[in-house]
Amino acid sequence: MKKNSLLTIAVVILTAGAVLAQQVGVPGSNVKYHPEIEVNIGGKTTRLVLTGTALRTKLVVNVYAIGSYVEKGSSVYNAESLAAADVAKRLHLVMERTLDGRDMAEALRSAIRANYGEPQFNEEINSLVQYMNSTSVRKGDHIFLTHVPGIGLQINAAGKADFLIKNVAFSKAVWEIYLGKKNIGESIKKGLTSRL
Repeated sequence: MKKNSLLTIAVVILTAGAVLAQQVGVPGSNVKYHPEIEVNIGGKTTRLVLTGTALRTKLVVNVYAIGSYVEKGSSVYNAESLAAADVAKRLHLVMERTLDGRDMAEALRSAIRANYGEPQFNEEINSLVQYMNSTSVRKGDHIFLTHVPGIGLQINAAGKADFLIKNVAFSKAVWEIYLGKKNIGESIKKGLTSRL
């Protein structure tokens, strides 16, 4: 093998190792997130940066890892400004266990209702519950909750077709599940904003 070929292989291996080393882990999980990603949101290619990671547990059982992303250059500096920002952002969940869609739907309903009583967002919550009821998620599945600026919440669960709820305020309510005053855990809130 020629010297140049060996050098090329060594550079490729070192580069791949550097890329893996740059990924951000989730304490208590093997899931890792890229510090920056490029995604299509609302028909526009957008660069997002990781604001933090966390692990959702219930009764000491891992439920899912979560990474929070926001549009690069956005002026967000804490949990409240991140939740309220009408900019491209994404919550990326990686399931740590298999869950029935009904269970996930009820968990989302309860978490939103902790901050917003009835009848606020009744229509949106019913649409979300109906979508999640038809979706069982397995360990290793990815769920993407994406805020489309000026439009609302786009959901992609376990490879199903995208589902859009056109309401910016409802999208904020979903972010408040993790970042609001009545969130599902202060350690999650702290983790998701640890890189701001």
